[in-house]
Amino acid sequence: MPEMISNLGAGLPVEVGKIDRELKKLWEQTGGTSTRASMINFAVYCEGVDRMAENTALIAEFTQDHACRAILIAIEPNAPEQRVQAWISAHCHVSRAGAKQVCCEQISFLLEGNSKDMIPNIVFSHLDSDLPLYLWWRGDFSRELDAQLWTWVDRLIFDSHKWDEPKAQFTRLRNSLAEIKPRLTLCDLNWTRLLHLRWAIAQLFDHPVNLAALKKATRLQITHAPKHRMTALLLVGWLMAQLRGSLAENHGDRFVFNHNGSHLDVTLQEKEGAAISEVLLESPDAKFRINLDSGSGFFHAKVELANGRRYEHLVPAGKDELIELLNEELMRGGKHPVYLNALTAAEPLL
Repeated sequence: MPEMISNLGAGLPVEVGKIDRELKKLWEQTGGTSTRASMINFAVYCEGVDRMAENTALIAEFTQDHACRAILIAIEPNAPEQRVQAWISAHCHVSRAGAKQVCCEQISFLLEGNSKDMIPNIVFSHLDSDLPLYLWWRGDFSRELDAQLWTWVDRLIFDSHKWDEPKAQFTRLRNSLAEIKPRLTLCDLNWTRLLHLRWAIAQLFDHPVNLAALKKATRLQITHAPKHRMTALLLVGWLMAQLRGSLAENHGDRFVFNHNGSHLDVTLQEKEGAAISEVLLESPDAKFRINLDSGSGFFHAKVELANGRRYEHLVPAGKDELIELLNEELMRGGKHPVYLNALTAAEPLL
């Protein structure tokens, strides 16, 4: 393989106006030993030049399963002058046949100074054909968010767990989307983080006896890790949306919902460990508990009925690593109407 391709980890600096030309030259120098692959445009936004290496490593891992043109945009808003720098690189992986390397392009931009208004033009002018655009926003949404950016985005990926003020962030996002009513799908990795736990909870109520007890639930307690309160609130929102509960009282980490003609008392408690380490649901006739067995990779589900009968089983817990969540999200697809319903129910709790 030519030396140029094998030394692309740090990227080759290029003039912004010559990116397409330099990419073409790059592939010509491979001598046909590498094949360029792209099924989507995958853009990543981050803040700080120090985040570029971390996100490039994530993109490299991402391209093992997703052929794409990657566009990395880093912002340095406090730089003394306005400037844009660009680099090109490639992430290559040996094909399953083992004959050729399959490579994905990465174009990296560093925007210094007051340059956020340049993001739409930079993204749109460097998309690969008319392929779908997935934008991973790794940071807070700005007050000066340009709503026109969303008109080109098919899937907007973010992680509400990372926000210090989720209520303000969701408000900014909703307001910017309301201006143009785009077609994009919201993909919250914090919701993806709950996927296997939601499956485990749903399986508890496959049996008609358990479902009858659920409808009479009086107490719900969720134990979450520090900084994962938003994760717990999304879980509460999902359960209340499914049960058609309505918020009656909000006391911070304790809530009361009107539910099926009675009250459901919901409490959140913080404890070191997994994002959600325990869910306890009680009714007059039954107790349902799901624990995450530390280090086992399984949820331990327990059902205790009033007649003395008990059931226990294990459910795979999935992985909470960032690249695993991203892969899980992109494999699922869809418009996520259940997430939107859960978010609607969770927002009044923020």
